[in-house]
Amino acid sequence: MKKYTIGIDFGTLSARAVLLDTENGNEVSVSVYVYPHGVITGTLNGVKLEDSSAFQHPQDYVDALTYTVSDILKQSAINPEQVVGVGIDFTSCTMLPVDGNFKPLCFRKEFENNPMAYAKLWKHHGAQKQADYITEMAEKRGEKWLSAYGGKLSSEWLLPKILETVEKAPEVFENADYYAEAGDWIVWLLTGKMVRSCCMAGFKGC
Repeated sequence: MKKYTIGIDFGTLSARAVLLDTENGNEVSVSVYVYPHGVITGTLNGVKLEDSSAFQHPQDYVDALTYTVSDILKQSAINPEQVVGVGIDFTSCTMLPVDGNFKPLCFRKEFENNPMAYAKLWKHHGAQKQADYITEMAEKRGEKWLSAYGGKLSSEWLLPKILETVEKAPEVFENADYYAEAGDWIVWLLTGKMVRSCCMAGFKGC
């Protein structure tokens, strides 16, 4: 029985999935899903956002996963049991606050109008002040790890984005059990296990 693998790339505006033949690497079928919410800027449910904001709705990731995988299997007409692996790629650092059941806080009624409860896209630059503060503190403390990151943190990275939430929306931070990279969140949906990508954790998660 022939074997296949699926690769899914979650990008900024869409997700793309490909089905590959493991024997020869040939592309069997491809599917693209454009995120209905796109990149959320300007306003969120009537709430004005800062100019440097870039949020996303994690429901788009779920819908993209469901649609693209179903579509490439339908196109190829293969038996799903022939799929032996799934690879996930995600623009990083895109992160979201989740509860103990790994449910995004923006799915809750009380947080649906709170921007900080949504996924912060990699190009969200609202945490520049926090990035500068963390860099300054690391320099003062002589943290050896700082040099591994070019001597400063970017506003696009995990820690500044979390600190931004602490300062701007403490109620969101207090209700979050985890801050998950969106790529790790997708893996959790597929496997039921919370594991972290060593690349995402080691680089933009510091």
